[in-house]
Amino acid sequence: MNKKNKAGVALLLSCAFTSVLYAQNSSPYSYFGIGGFNNVDDARNIALGNTGIALDAPDYINSKNSASMTGISTRNVIFNVSGILKYNSISSNLGTDKRLNSNFTNFSAALRISKNAFVGISIQSTTSSDYKISSTIPIEGTSNEYPVTYEGSGGLSNWGISLAYKINDNWSFGGKIKNNFGTIVRKETISTISEVEISRNIRYTGFSYNLGTQFKKDFTDNFQLTLGGTVNFGSKLVSKREVSYTEDQDYTNTVTSKLSSRDSSLPLEMGVGIGILAKERYRMTFDFTQNNWDKVKNTETSEQYYRQNVYGLGFEILPGKKRFENISEAFIYRFGLNYDTGYYTINKAKIDKLEITAGLGIPLNKVNLNIGYGYGIHGFQKNVSIKENYHMLNISMNILDTWFRKKYIE
Repeated sequence: MNKKNKAGVALLLSCAFTSVLYAQNSSPYSYFGIGGFNNVDDARNIALGNTGIALDAPDYINSKNSASMTGISTRNVIFNVSGILKYNSISSNLGTDKRLNSNFTNFSAALRISKNAFVGISIQSTTSSDYKISSTIPIEGTSNEYPVTYEGSGGLSNWGISLAYKINDNWSFGGKIKNNFGTIVRKETISTISEVEISRNIRYTGFSYNLGTQFKKDFTDNFQLTLGGTVNFGSKLVSKREVSYTEDQDYTNTVTSKLSSRDSSLPLEMGVGIGILAKERYRMTFDFTQNNWDKVKNTETSEQYYRQNVYGLGFEILPGKKRFENISEAFIYRFGLNYDTGYYTINKAKIDKLEITAGLGIPLNKVNLNIGYGYGIHGFQKNVSIKENYHMLNISMNILDTWFRKKYIE
């Protein structure tokens, strides 16, 4: 790898660490649980309705299924960096709030280490907590109320190592180990005769594991079927809570306690996917994922959990030519739809999400640039108290390189 490539990789790595530290969601729903889950996948996955369990990945890193690394082509090293620009419009009976935020979401690299074996690493921002909510609480024994402000920051990140093995031309397996870590800060400021601030700093850490498989078969020259499956095993998060009480920014009292691992955990997740490629040009993908949040308990906030189902559908149109006279003839067009039932209730209302996406793939020399746009509604049901509409722009860059090439001297 030459000096320019090394410098580029170092720059991408530094950007990825920045994203882990400063990832934001800017949604009031990030108040609940361990924060709002970030979409850290490649812009190609997101544009295809956030699908990818059965998606081939010869020239990009598909974090939906570690088994897809076995599709890496002769350029045996891929570096990926992804980012998001998101505009939120949040409305409730108290008014409307609009926010714009951006951050890096993912850095990953994948490498072919032998004919059939592959390895990958990744650094991602898993969840983020970023909100400011004003409300009131009743004064016991009276009809009066105190104003209170809730603020949150921080989130969970993870680093992971993936391995994949290609059994034959049709079948492959993969697995990933992740370490989840981070701190979520929750502040409550109550304004009475004096101002009281209650700050809860909750530090999380814990490992999680997943397995994936893909099966691909060509039935005719014009029809290819890919099947995929993933299992993310439930994991416990070791957590410590530090609670500080501050009155009039003068007197402070701090108490540290260890939380039960049963109260802080990630659920068992199972997913299946189907991919169809017709005439080497038209691709359809469908994913179904189920998360057993109903088995998880969290006592930090008041929401109730239920089993989560996520449905994703994507369409991709590949170039009709093998050789291109201009770059526009090489464009790849993508469209998608994703529906998430959510996993918690607020005032007996389920907080679901609907998202419509479109994207463009631009293959350049040793670089694949993927751009995606999405419009979503968080709190899609009519009976929710807070509705969030958002526009998002996803950008990812996949750098292709070749290592361990033999040098020939004439």
